[in-house]
Amino acid sequence: MTHNTSFWSLVAVVCSMATAASVASAQTNESPFPVRVSKNGRYLEDASDRPFHLHGDTAWMLMVELTREETEEYLGNRRKKRFNTILVSLGETNLPSDPTTNKYGDPMFTTPEDLSTPNEKFFAHVDWVIQRAHQKGILVVLNPCYAQSSSKRGLGDAVVANGPEKCRSYGRYIGRRYKNSTNIIWQAMGDRTPAPGSALERNWLEILLGIKEFSPSHHWTAHWSNFTTALDQAAFAPHMTLDNAYCGNRTYVQILRAYNRTNQKPTFLNEAHYEGTGKPSYASVANESPQMIRAQAYWALLSGATGNIFGSHYVWHFGWKGRTKYTDSNDWRQGLESQGSREMVHVKTLFEGRAWYDLVPDQGHTVITKGYGTFGEDDRAAGGDYLTAARTGDGSLVMAYVPSTGTGTRTITVNMAKLSGNVHARWYNPTDGTYRAINGAPFANWGSKDFTTPGDNSTGTNDWVLVLESAP
Repeated sequence: MTHNTSFWSLVAVVCSMATAASVASAQTNESPFPVRVSKNGRYLEDASDRPFHLHGDTAWMLMVELTREETEEYLGNRRKKRFNTILVSLGETNLPSDPTTNKYGDPMFTTPEDLSTPNEKFFAHVDWVIQRAHQKGILVVLNPCYAQSSSKRGLGDAVVANGPEKCRSYGRYIGRRYKNSTNIIWQAMGDRTPAPGSALERNWLEILLGIKEFSPSHHWTAHWSNFTTALDQAAFAPHMTLDNAYCGNRTYVQILRAYNRTNQKPTFLNEAHYEGTGKPSYASVANESPQMIRAQAYWALLSGATGNIFGSHYVWHFGWKGRTKYTDSNDWRQGLESQGSREMVHVKTLFEGRAWYDLVPDQGHTVITKGYGTFGEDDRAAGGDYLTAARTGDGSLVMAYVPSTGTGTRTITVNMAKLSGNVHARWYNPTDGTYRAINGAPFANWGSKDFTTPGDNSTGTNDWVLVLESAP
């Protein structure tokens, strides 16, 4: 018992040192970029070969809605909350008659929606934003031409109207300009799945190819219509170096589909439900509460994702005038301090310092053998009780997210033989980042053992994360 206590004290010190080192790294000149794919193709690594846990925030309208001073405020807040990635659109149109302009009045194109006329002043501001993100250790997942139709604030109609030559020229302009920006991951399309062989597919592919002419080493992923992954479109799949999932509320569904591909690539949660919209896709699905938002993250990460991107309805549009239906909650500064935003810090804290990159999803329920709930269907009420769990190959770590089903306790059964040695067991509270000891630990690594959650986590919900670690 004395030896075990000393060991876990040492583990706590090491984890604390790793966290401090990570924060210190972001505050020095040591750059984590460019990120690259691990040898096993399952996760990302930084420029120093360290696993890179993609932990993102959605900031779609950052380039056009904030001044430099406001951008500094936003980036500083997100870095303080340990986000290392942001999801951004290079430019969108507010309305067909109102071309995209940034906060300084600079339009994206000198001739509205003519992709052959990029405006130097507009892109000079983009340059600055990307550079400041790089200096703060922030990766930018960047969509260069959001492809929804004009009526839905996108440039998709313009892509079709401009034709392949102008689209290729625009891609070359972007690729040449940002070829040395190592903190960019390019994202194709945007909330839309083009019909095979369509002008939209053909012309957007020209943008991609134009960028690749000058930036062949940048990673590519994609953003199709919802309930998809980046590798779903045949014309674009050969260019995708990273997969991602665009989900509804049950994020494990699409993440596991990506994880189980024979040609798998590192996958991350690109987009799911946003905190605070108050408007579920189906009446049977609860509103986007903080509990649902954190469940989306834990479900994804324990289903094989290399990271997740959080989205807040209060933040992503930064009070954009086109989102008039959101005027009741367009104070983005207040949104930066939302409960969902704060709880993402605890997601990062739990996984960092542990071998999250070696976790393998427990799809066959050989680790958690009872009490794991019902596997659901994306964006439906069923599956809200589904437990996702994962185990490292050496049996030194098992983690299981037990989602909220109310305020009472919930019991699950663990096959303890899946752990490599005596088992130290704790419950992690995802709402405040604290641990609760489990009486009787350490436990032997044989037979089955029931674990019962503590119940209400102090927020009127009862989700917890079971953390099982084996001492040597």
